[in-house]
Amino acid sequence: MLAVMILTVPAAVAFAQVEPIEQPESLPPDSMSIPAAFDDFGVASTPFVTFENHGYFRFRFNTLHNLDLGMGSRDVDDPCTPPTAQASGATGALGNVSGTATSANIRFRWEPELRIGEFLTVGTTVDFLDNLVLGQNPWLGDAGFPMAWQARSQSWTSDGISGFNDALRIKSAWAHLYLFGILHFTAGRVPEHFGLGLVRSGGMDPDSDYGDYVDGLFLKAKIGITYIKAGLEIVGQGVSSDSPFGYFVYPTDYSTMDDTLRYTFGVDSTPVTPEDFRARQDRLEANKPVVDWGMYNAITVQDLSSDRILTSNMALVGGDPEAKGYDWDKYTTVPRGALFWTPSLWAKLEFRPRPGLQFRLEAELSMVYGEVDHLQSSVEKVDTSKDFLSFGGALEFEIDIGRNRVEFLTGAASGGNTLGYFGINDRHTLACPNNNCYTNANPEVYLTRDIHHFVFNRDYRIDSILFREIIGSVTNAFYFKPGYYRTLMDRDGWKLGAGASVVASFACIKEGAPGGKMPLGVEPGLKLDVAWRDVLFLSADAAVLFPLDGMRYPGAAEPEPAASFRVNAVVKF
Repeated sequence: MLAVMILTVPAAVAFAQVEPIEQPESLPPDSMSIPAAFDDFGVASTPFVTFENHGYFRFRFNTLHNLDLGMGSRDVDDPCTPPTAQASGATGALGNVSGTATSANIRFRWEPELRIGEFLTVGTTVDFLDNLVLGQNPWLGDAGFPMAWQARSQSWTSDGISGFNDALRIKSAWAHLYLFGILHFTAGRVPEHFGLGLVRSGGMDPDSDYGDYVDGLFLKAKIGITYIKAGLEIVGQGVSSDSPFGYFVYPTDYSTMDDTLRYTFGVDSTPVTPEDFRARQDRLEANKPVVDWGMYNAITVQDLSSDRILTSNMALVGGDPEAKGYDWDKYTTVPRGALFWTPSLWAKLEFRPRPGLQFRLEAELSMVYGEVDHLQSSVEKVDTSKDFLSFGGALEFEIDIGRNRVEFLTGAASGGNTLGYFGINDRHTLACPNNNCYTNANPEVYLTRDIHHFVFNRDYRIDSILFREIIGSVTNAFYFKPGYYRTLMDRDGWKLGAGASVVASFACIKEGAPGGKMPLGVEPGLKLDVAWRDVLFLSADAAVLFPLDGMRYPGAAEPEPAASFRVNAVVKF
C-alpha cells in the first residue's frame, strides 16, 4: 500500500500538468444529428481474432483397364522394384493392373486458419480418410461373423485388416507473421509450391495425390516489384531420441552430423497480400498484360547418414533393414556425401486485350546438378558414387475466345541409357541404401554412374494413363498435347462444358525406353465438366492409350491398348 501511495503522488502531479482536452461544442437539445468528424456508424468493425474454414470433400471413381499393356510379368520376384512403385508393381511389366480394376476413394480436406489481427496467421491442412478406397476395413470383429461377406459395417482404419491408411493425416501446420507491410515469416510444416509445379508442388488440386510439405523457416520480403525469398528446410534430422525415457521427455536430435538440410533462395513476383491481388486484377480489367515470374534455387546437403543399423541388431543380414522399430541406440553413421543444386526458372503472361478474349502463356525450366559419394552404406565395397545432371521443362499456352478454349501443352524431361527402365514404377535405376539390387546382376543400377533422368513432380499431370499410371511421371520423354474445350451452358450459376485432347509421347533417349525406340504412345481423351458457382464440381474423363514400339519389351508380345475412366465430384467450402 505504501508503494502504491508513493507512485500515486507523481502520477497526480503529472495529470495536473496536462492541459484539458478541448471539448466539442454542445449540440442544440432538439438536434439528433452528429458531426461528420465524430460519425463512426459507417465503419465496419473487424474482430481482432477471426477463424476461417476452407477445404473440400472429394469423391473419385476410377476404372483402369490393361495397365500392363498385355505384356504380363517379367519377373514376379524382381528385387529391384522400387519402393515408389504402385502396390504389386512387380506383377506387371510397368503398370500393376492386368485386366480391369474398378474402385472409388474419398478425401475430406480441412484447411482452417486462425487470424490474429492483420499480422499473424496460424493454419493447418488435415485430411480425413485420405484416398481411402471404399470397401476397405470391413468389420470382422464379431466372432459369430468372421467372413467379409458377413460384415455389416466398416471398421476404423489402421487396424491392419485390409487397409493401413490412417483415418486422420495432418499434412501441414504453420504460422505466418506479416510485419511492417514488407516482411513475411513462415515457420512449421509448410506446403511448398513454385511455378507450374515441376519441382515443388503443394498438392493443392483436389485430384492431387502427393504434395510437398516441408519443415523449415522461410522469409519473404517485398523489394520493389518483386519478392525475395530465402528459407531453410530441414529435410531429415537422422536418428533422434523420440522420448525413449518416457512421455515426459521431449524428443531431441542427438547430432547434427547426420542431418539433411536444404537451403532455398530466389525471387517470386506472384501476389501475396490482398492489395497485390487487387492490383493484379485491376490491371487485367484495364486490358493490360500481367507478367509473373520467379527463380527458385535449392541446395541440398548431407554429409553423413544414420540410416544404417548396426549388424548385431539386423534381423535380416544382406536384406533391406527397416529403420522403423529399432531402438534409438542401435544405429551408426556412415558417409553419404550428397550435394545437389536444383534451380528453376518460371514465367507467366496473362492478357485480356478485349472482353471475351484472354490468353495465358506459362513456362518453367528446371535442372538438377549434384553428386553422391556413397550411394550405398557399405563403404567397404566398391565405389558407389554417382553424378547427376538432368534437365526438365514445360510450356502451357491457353487462349479463351468467348465460350471456346484452345490449349497446347508441351514439355520434356532428360533421360539416359538405363537399359529400358524408367526407374519409377518399373525398376530401380539408383537402388536405395543397403539394397540387394545393387549388384553386377543389375547393370542398369550397378554400372550407371551418370544419372541424367529428370523426373517431373508426380502431381504435375498431363495425361491419364501413360505418365500418370504406367511410367509414374514424366521422365526420359517429351510430349505434345493439343486440346479444345467449349462451355456449352452458362446460366444461373451452372456451367456445363466438354472437351477433347490428345497426347503424343516420345522417349528422349531411346535406349532408356523398354523397346529401345523413341515413340512411346498416343493417348486421346474426352472430358465433361459440370459446376455450380464455386461450390460444386463434377467431372468425368475417359482416355485410351495406344502404345507404340518404345513400350514393347524385347521378346514380349505386342503391347495392347490401355484405357481409363475417371469421375471426380468435389464440394468446396
